[in-house]
Amino acid sequence: MEAIFRAGHARQLGISNCYDFSVMQAIYNDAEIKPTIVQNRFYSDTHYEKELRQWCDEHNIIFQSFWSLTANKDLLESDTVKGLAEIYQKTIAQIFFRFLTQLNIVPLTGTSSELHMREDLEIFDFILADEDVERINDLLD
Repeated sequence: MEAIFRAGHARQLGISNCYDFSVMQAIYNDAEIKPTIVQNRFYSDTHYEKELRQWCDEHNIIFQSFWSLTANKDLLESDTVKGLAEIYQKTIAQIFFRFLTQLNIVPLTGTSSELHMREDLEIFDFILADEDVERINDLLD
């Protein structure tokens, strides 16, 4: 991959589905060209990658979440997220995507619906209050 990068055929290198923190650290330490992005599923089975996400923040590595909505149905159906959707006059998905972005997580969407694509982009016209981010974050424990 580093040869592809050096040849100009890739702008960035990253890794996907790396759920073993020690493997990520080894890759980072051994790589001449450091990964700039980690793409993992953000969900309860991996304890929401808290340690890896903090490490990524410290090393300026983007943490990107795939299947963000389908992997977190319990969070999306929580009274907390539903209540915030009412307060902010946004969809549940918009609240969750905004929450992720405020945690420095880039959510990926897989929708083919034009309406959902537009809604997904409308998460940048509001900011969740710190206490609301914390309320959702408390659900991750």
